[in-house]
Amino acid sequence: MQDNDKLLEQAKQLIAREIKLCKILRAMISRELEAIVLNADMDELAVVLEKKDDVIAELQLLTDGWQELINSMKPIPQGVNMFTHLLELYPDDAELPALIQETHDVSTSIMKAEEDAISELDKYRSDLRSQMVRRANNKNAAASYARMGGSII
Repeated sequence: MQDNDKLLEQAKQLIAREIKLCKILRAMISRELEAIVLNADMDELAVVLEKKDDVIAELQLLTDGWQELINSMKPIPQGVNMFTHLLELYPDDAELPALIQETHDVSTSIMKAEEDAISELDKYRSDLRSQMVRRANNKNAAASYARMGGSII
C-alpha cells in the first residue's frame, strides 16, 4: 500500500471512530435529557455526565491521531479546514465525502442536543429554586402564625 493510500485509510479510520464516539455521545445527551425532564433524577444525571466525560476524553485523545495524520500529510493551506483538505487530496475516493458529511451531521446534532439539555437543566434548576423559596416562605409564614397564637394542624 502506498503512503498516500495509507494516509487515506488512517483518515477514514479516524473519521469512523469519531462518528462512533459522537453517536455514543449523542445517545448520552438523550439520556441526560431523560434524567432531567422525565425522571427529575439528579443521581442518574450525575452518572450520565460522568460517562459523557469519558467519551469526551476519548474524543480528545482522537485529536492526537488527527495531529499525527496532519503531520504526515501535505501541509494544509491557511483558511482551509482539514476535511476540505482531505477531499482535495483524495477527490476520487467514493467513501470520504459521505464519511465527512456524517461527521458534520452528527456533530451538528450533538451541538443542538447539548443546547437543549443545558436549557432543560437551567429550567429544572430555576423550578427547584422557586420551590425552595416557596417552602422557605411557607415555613416563615407558619412560624409567624404560630408565634401569633395560631394553631397549625
